[in-house]
Amino acid sequence: MTALVRSRGLICRLGNQLVLNGTDFDVADHESIALLGSSGSGKSTLLRVIAGLETARQGELAIDGKVASHDGRILIPPHRRGIAMMFQDLALWPNLTVAENVRLGLSGLRLSRDQSQARIEHALDLCDISELADRRPGTLSGGQQQRLALARALAMRPKLLMLDEPLGGLDLITKQAVLQQIAELKAELGFAVILVTHDPVEVYSLCNSLAVLENGRIVEQAALDEIVANPQSALAKAFVRAMQCGE
Repeated sequence: MTALVRSRGLICRLGNQLVLNGTDFDVADHESIALLGSSGSGKSTLLRVIAGLETARQGELAIDGKVASHDGRILIPPHRRGIAMMFQDLALWPNLTVAENVRLGLSGLRLSRDQSQARIEHALDLCDISELADRRPGTLSGGQQQRLALARALAMRPKLLMLDEPLGGLDLITKQAVLQQIAELKAELGFAVILVTHDPVEVYSLCNSLAVLENGRIVEQAALDEIVANPQSALAKAFVRAMQCGE
């Protein structure tokens, strides 16, 4: 498969803390990969570097075969990378309607008003929340808020959707419904997925491969079935045990 994301030797500091320490990480076109790591291992920072929201001081990042950043220089700005993110806190604007929240995500794409409106309506329809277009986020259920965040991401028509633990606050039934919807939309629209999570249910519902980040480095990356059959890192072994306990 063609590499959609290819990073080599990423080094990133936040203040005096070394967060990414020579990180090499690949994501293939159409791949769904789970990214595991303990707290502070650099997972969110890696996603933000891929999205262009943080800059690695050293190393190179390529998106779809084009160098996006190199040794601290941004060569492709975030809005031109074809990447959408769902954050842990969803980052919804409470004073805007559902439709306006989706429109805000399109602000950097230089679309006409008619083009933006068409994308908004299509994304809301894909996520089954068209009837909520005039509501505000505070009046929605948790699952509806998740679908709004997903609609905002899909309206960008991304090549890559990055999910930074956005489902942690949902009950199991609602989580399964949202995961199923993401999986169906991925199959329909063909985007790749990076999912940051510790939940085996989320991994098995959405992902076909897995990577483990420890101390700012990818220490294990392979097909999910391969890692489950023969985990190498301590975190992968703990993940497999948790999965087996939940069966």
